[in-house]
Amino acid sequence: MFNRLKNIKLSKLVFILSLLFIASCSTSFAYNNLGWLSSFWVDDYVDLNKSQSKQLKAIINDTRDWHREVELPKYKADLLDLRQLLNNEADTAQLMKKITQVKQHWRNLLLHTSDPLIELAMTLTPSQRNEMVENIREKINEEIQEHTSLTKDEHLQQRLEKQLDYYKQWLGKLTSEQQTLISQANSAHTSTSNLWYDYKLTRLAALEALFTQQTLSEAEFSQQLRTIITEREQYMSNELLELNEQNLKAYAQLLLKLNKTLSTKQLAHVDEEFADLVGTVNELLTE
Repeated sequence: MFNRLKNIKLSKLVFILSLLFIASCSTSFAYNNLGWLSSFWVDDYVDLNKSQSKQLKAIINDTRDWHREVELPKYKADLLDLRQLLNNEADTAQLMKKITQVKQHWRNLLLHTSDPLIELAMTLTPSQRNEMVENIREKINEEIQEHTSLTKDEHLQQRLEKQLDYYKQWLGKLTSEQQTLISQANSAHTSTSNLWYDYKLTRLAALEALFTQQTLSEAEFSQQLRTIITEREQYMSNELLELNEQNLKAYAQLLLKLNKTLSTKQLAHVDEEFADLVGTVNELLTE
């Protein structure tokens, strides 16, 4: 049963990502007010004129309505499937397959929004395009600087603390055995941070190159931007892809080990968290 924890959390994460990273407000409030809330996020990257802002809000509101009708039922089905799967003592391969399936929801969102976002991108002036690229670059560089400010051991300890906090949220008080399993898995985890930054910069370079092209037809521009938006793995190194799969497998194995250590009280705690997620989706479906 416990094995569903990260999958559920991942589904929740995908859901939050689908809200354009709005996590400070209540879920239902954010979900139902994406049109104007999103402007605060977009303003960090590019100043849109009134027409473009109106176009963006229309895109987001239309996407929210589609998401509520098409994607939210899938989230609920995934949560219920996970519960049944993990109650039946899933193995590592089944768990990894389900996590991969859940991650597809984010790609569905990108595929749905790519065309209207491309239409909006076509209206950006050269100045706006440059502003957007430079602001994204600045954000990435800030992340890199923050990352390099800590030593390897400090990153390891920071990650362990987050892992322990996460499992406490789902299980309540952890036993010494559970803490040991989590600590061992944390030590064996292979950091991919630098590879992720390389990926982000590579993808940004592709966007910058596209934005500075002056001889492309609309069809060529659309196709290249669609690739940048929807095919992110194309910009990842083979090493990053392999390590992602390796870390995913190790994570699934940890969950299977932890599953065997849960007390009755911890199982009840998990069920409460799980029910809360299902309840959130139900609430959004009926609003």
